[in-house]
Amino acid sequence: MQNRKEYLKHLLHEKTWKKEDREWLLQYLNENDLTDLQELAADAYNADLLTEEPILKVEDSRRILDSIHKRLGMKQVPVRKLSWLRHWKVAAAAMIVLATGIGYLNTIRKPVKQLVFVAEKQRKTLKLPDGSMAYLEPGTTLKYTGEFGKKERTVALNGEALFDVRRDDAHPFIVASPLISTTVLGTSFNMEAWDMKEAKVVVLTGMVQVAAKGREDQGEKEVIVTANKSAVYNKETHQLETADAADDARFYQQKQQGRFVYDGIEIGKVVNDLQRFYNINIRVDQRMQHCAFYGDVNIEDDLEKALNLIAVSLNARIRKESSGTGYIIAGGDCQ
Repeated sequence: MQNRKEYLKHLLHEKTWKKEDREWLLQYLNENDLTDLQELAADAYNADLLTEEPILKVEDSRRILDSIHKRLGMKQVPVRKLSWLRHWKVAAAAMIVLATGIGYLNTIRKPVKQLVFVAEKQRKTLKLPDGSMAYLEPGTTLKYTGEFGKKERTVALNGEALFDVRRDDAHPFIVASPLISTTVLGTSFNMEAWDMKEAKVVVLTGMVQVAAKGREDQGEKEVIVTANKSAVYNKETHQLETADAADDARFYQQKQQGRFVYDGIEIGKVVNDLQRFYNINIRVDQRMQHCAFYGDVNIEDDLEKALNLIAVSLNARIRKESSGTGYIIAGGDCQ
């Protein structure tokens, strides 16, 4: 027989089950290890996240909100303790949900309009119904329902966006993605979530809570991230890893403000900012890497104008690479 996970997947796609299929399934549900079933449920969730209405369970939302309130020293909202169902009943319910499909569940809900915003080749600025701002990078898709700002504030992200969130203590702002979910009350942060490939959050101001999705026994599931820090989802270990991210936070803040300002910053860091913003390769002679740069670059400027500002300050010259894929800053020195 094929492995258990593949066999489970096969059963879910069958309209009718044979007697031996039902007996095998009952035996499987009576076991203590339901990892394969959990992983199938997670796969189904990730596949549907960006095509269905982004919904967070009430108890999960309340738990996350209480956690943030606790961190802020606010009074927690009491949560009713839920009784646990027996192990086999939970597993059976999961099988029913998987076999039935999310589409069936949506047919018994009141239809809710879903809004989709796409930044194709250009960056896009989006004002959300609650007054929060979302700055979408090229290739990014953001979705939310017509209920946003009324009973909940949840968006689904595929790509990269900077969020400036208006504070609302009663309704946490949630950014959902296949690998992680980020919850805030009011703050600014940048989040990258490209399908199942990578996920990263950098906090500019305030504090956010980042939760990883997947198996419960795979590393740290929730972390609190404060200003100038980051949380990255490691796909190898399935853990959230936090780190200092002062340079990233500075980059995102200045990009949001519309101007990169440098007061004695090393040329290496300036060039790195320009590479990220203009999405093009820029090389600078090694001897100039640590030269200090004083000046500013408006995000409305084209790349060559920005590079010329650097070249003048270093008495250097700018030339295009022979491949046409980047630029080289050469021939100058620190003044």
